[in-house]
Amino acid sequence: MTRASILFIAVATLTTTACKKKEEGATGSADKAAEGKAAEGKAAEGKAGAVQLPKLGLQLDVPGEAKVDDAIGGEGHMLMGEGIGAMQVEVAKTPQTIDEAKSDAEMYTPKNLKTETLPDGWALTFDNTGSMGANYFVQVRRDIGGKTYTCSTTGSQPGQAAAVLAACKSLRK
Repeated sequence: MTRASILFIAVATLTTTACKKKEEGATGSADKAAEGKAAEGKAAEGKAGAVQLPKLGLQLDVPGEAKVDDAIGGEGHMLMGEGIGAMQVEVAKTPQTIDEAKSDAEMYTPKNLKTETLPDGWALTFDNTGSMGANYFVQVRRDIGGKTYTCSTTGSQPGQAAAVLAACKSLRK
């Protein structure tokens, strides 16, 4: 669950960056404000577009635009965007079973814990309220092309968690 903590920090950073960009839009040129409005419009449309994950040789669908970077501490990618917040997709070093993932989730006193069996893995979602407010967890395991991948986030918005779950389910070669 160290990854969950790292993702939580990444989401906080993304939120801070978004706030700074909004301030720049308010005090910057009209062009910057117009660009910000256009980006907000794209994200609000909720249309999913394919995003390539070159280190993994995979792709997935995310709403709006997403920046793809290297994963923190693993073989994979960190994606950040307004529609998804921050999420990570990586090769699983030690693949977990759904029961192991549920056991790990217990440390967060989960509410609304849901599991779903996928044709090539599983999905686990839950929420909790911590010292920083509401948290929404998504953890997905997928077996694709002989490798096991994890796709996850810990975010502060339920809509972003739902978008991450959909993105993880769309993961493919």
